Amino acid sequence: MDHIFSLIGRGLRIARQNPAIIPAVVRMDFRHRFGIPWDRRFRPGLSAPPASFNLNLTNRCNLTCIMCRGIRHGGEVPANRPWYSRQRELPLADWVRFLEEVKSFHPWLFVTGGEPLMYPHFRDFVLEAKKRGLVIHLQTNGTLLAREADFLVETGVEAVNVSIDGPPMVHDRIRGLKGGFARIEAGVQALVEARRRHRRPNPILSFNCTISKANLDHLEEMAPLAVRLKGDCLQLQHTMFDSPENVARHNRLLSPERCRELDLEVAHPSICEDEYYQSELNGEDLPKLQAALEKARQQARGRIKLHFMPNFPDKFLSPYYLDLAYPFPQGCLDFWATGRILADGTFSPCLNLVMGNIAEQPFLKMWNGPRMQRLRHLIGKGLFPGCARCCHRQFNTASRAF
Repeated sequence: MDHIFSLIGRGLRIARQNPAIIPAVVRMDFRHRFGIPWDRRFRPGLSAPPASFNLNLTNRCNLTCIMCRGIRHGGEVPANRPWYSRQRELPLADWVRFLEEVKSFHPWLFVTGGEPLMYPHFRDFVLEAKKRGLVIHLQTNGTLLAREADFLVETGVEAVNVSIDGPPMVHDRIRGLKGGFARIEAGVQALVEARRRHRRPNPILSFNCTISKANLDHLEEMAPLAVRLKGDCLQLQHTMFDSPENVARHNRLLSPERCRELDLEVAHPSICEDEYYQSELNGEDLPKLQAALEKARQQARGRIKLHFMPNFPDKFLSPYYLDLAYPFPQGCLDFWATGRILADGTFSPCLNLVMGNIAEQPFLKMWNGPRMQRLRHLIGKGLFPGCARCCHRQFNTASRAF
């Protein structure tokens, strides 16, 4: 979320055309600075409504990314993970009922997937959200953006984040689609042209580049590339990864027996073999990575906003990538700040923990229900092994966990 706060200047221009962005941004910042610390100190286990939602409209995707952590490409869907099944996607009516419930507290909606533009009712969902004055931040792989560019501008979507992992050949190899970069470029050009034609400052256009061994030699090209594509912001994202040993330790901790004792519902195992990515970066790569990040800072200065996710000093690069047991701060604010709803309506904060389903009960009843209260108490004592390299946790005292 850091890049949203740094774009407030552009956000104010958007606010003149869409005042809905003001309460959403103000409340998100207030929750982080004051509301969440207050809840944790004076309302143990309880929380005011979330400042944002991650809404996985669908798990359909047209790519096969090397770092993807989802079961999306023909793999067998476990019976206890119905959100991966296309047949179980939430119908529009249930999403509309959810939007009606949450509109009063102005949450920021991060609309994602899978590839959200593949959701059959994507446009209707956006129209219903905008009808209720809600802020939409679309996260997309960009390959279908050209067909939606005018719609996104006309309906006032506030932000679009496009995944790009390098120059054309590198990006296409990482994402598993020949010609994928060309489709992104066409979509971005269509979006920029639609903004110009409609004389609107939004959507804010940002690019996200996930750092990996496959693009390490090309990270220095990302800032000039984002500038050429007329982006407002570039985010370099450290890979979310794990190891077989750490996953096994995590699954032992959240075993069926232990979860019964804690009265937590988990779609066991909490982390499947095909639901995590193993980083290939080693000690010899880190000086190269540090040099590339510093070069990116120099290239971006005065040209484009540059951010890192998670955001930590370069001195933590070695423990981040090489030592999963490194004692980073044991903090995560997501259980007070954000609600994640999966494609079938399951409310799952993370790690295949299940709090309920918005098709069966009101979200706010689950948000402060007994299981969420127990989960907040547990996380307040320390994170799970599977949290080790999640980009939402805190890696230093200044990092946000939105």
